[in-house]
Amino acid sequence: MPQFSITSEINVDRLRPDSDNFYKLSIDSADLLALTERFGWVSVDHLASELCIRKVARDCWDVTGHITGQIVQNCIVTGAPVPENIDFQIEERYVRTAEQTDQVEVGLDGVEPIKNGAIDIGELAVQSLCLAATAWPRVDDAPDCYSVGEQELDHPFAGLSALKRQNRE
Repeated sequence: MPQFSITSEINVDRLRPDSDNFYKLSIDSADLLALTERFGWVSVDHLASELCIRKVARDCWDVTGHITGQIVQNCIVTGAPVPENIDFQIEERYVRTAEQTDQVEVGLDGVEPIKNGAIDIGELAVQSLCLAATAWPRVDDAPDCYSVGEQELDHPFAGLSALKRQNRE
């Protein structure tokens, strides 16, 4: 099975049009470090992907496959590390865009354009990992809110705050 990196592009004109074209992600520690810095995470400990590209119509290719990863992000409340295992399926459709702008435009929601005759398969894997990660990670025991310093007792809602404290007690 041919391998690809996080910077690989696959030229669609070189793909076998009548069969599945399988690719496996090849990643090293430098790539993991680059992803950690790119997304501002604590670490990316693992990333694996096997993808299949298949021509499904004229100027149209589907990319399907599976991605797994292990990342660590900071909790948005406490800053403590939050590890996460990521495991999901990818289904993307790529189309070659029309060369001439005077042609009728068709809405292509949910598809990606092929740029310079190639599918950016590495960027697909990387962006998919990022989108699958928890957007606002929290440790289980993170408080709902923090108060810094002493609270002012003479504010517009001081009376309501006192009533809420009485109800809790």
